[in-house]
Amino acid sequence: MNISTDHNEDQPFNNKPSGGYEWWYFDAISEDREWSFVVIFYIGNPFSPEYIRDIDEKSSKPDDHPAVSVSVYNNTKTEFYGFEEYESADLEWDELGTLKIGANTFTKKVNDNELVYELHIDQQLASSHSVKGNLTFKSNKSNPSLIVNTTEGVEKHFWNLVQPKAMVEGSLKIIGKRGEHHVQFKGSGYHDHNVGLEPMKDDFIDWYWGRLHFKDSTLIYYMMNRNNEKQYQAWLISKDNQEVIDRFDAVDIEDIRSSIFGIRSGRKIILRSQHSEVTLQASSILDSGPFYQRFYSKGILKRKDKLDVAEGITEYIYPENIYNKLFWPAVKMRLRFASQKPHWVQKNKSLYEWTW
Repeated sequence: MNISTDHNEDQPFNNKPSGGYEWWYFDAISEDREWSFVVIFYIGNPFSPEYIRDIDEKSSKPDDHPAVSVSVYNNTKTEFYGFEEYESADLEWDELGTLKIGANTFTKKVNDNELVYELHIDQQLASSHSVKGNLTFKSNKSNPSLIVNTTEGVEKHFWNLVQPKAMVEGSLKIIGKRGEHHVQFKGSGYHDHNVGLEPMKDDFIDWYWGRLHFKDSTLIYYMMNRNNEKQYQAWLISKDNQEVIDRFDAVDIEDIRSSIFGIRSGRKIILRSQHSEVTLQASSILDSGPFYQRFYSKGILKRKDKLDVAEGITEYIYPENIYNKLFWPAVKMRLRFASQKPHWVQKNKSLYEWTW
């Protein structure tokens, strides 16, 4: 894993090979913990059967498969879910820092030492669900030497922690599972950028990652079981994104459970350093699919005889199942191809909500 914290590297990666992918990830939790969301912009949607189908022939082009996913949660229950894949003509990028996919955009702005991302979200689904609104992520520019990457050899996966912690504000109009909502959002968030230069299954077996915002720090971790080694790293980062307060060098994964799709993931993670210990417990399942799980997790930080608690979003992925055609019908129920007619499940409000 090649890790950076430099916003100047947040532009699209040119000349990704067939099977390559990248995404820009944004999440946030409101101050009152009532609302949370995850928004992801993709170029080379790594979860798309349409993209995966022709990878072996090297004929799948990442730019032909842009996508946007939006998940909104109310009190840890899914209120809205949309995952739309577009055509290459629906993808635009300009050098000023705006990425547009369909009717969804984000724009990066730099004001002195302040880094700002402005998101516009607009998804209208065949099921009558919709979400539309604007969100702003503001933070200090991360120290570009915040994390010193120690990985040796040629790397084909790049992870840029652009905003370990950001203040998030905005408004969303949601027609969701429980009716219409007008949300004035204010809370804490996170933004990163991932790039892979080969299919996920060729790079790693499984991958845990997540982030929690404590009072004076942010925990970010990843645990990747790669095909030839294990990479486990976690950091406690100052709330101004300038300093690594602590680095964790020991990890235990406990409470292993199987999902209905047969993937096995740990629901409890313990991170230890010489000075600190963090216990993470997945308290609610936000999303559970054939190859991916998202959790609302609680964390307890013990440091210098003091305790701090936080809640955040954590994730797990098992990429082998992405490429298993047995699961593709389930994926196509949820993934909307904008250039095709909606799947019959997506036209039915109750059935589509059942897939969430």
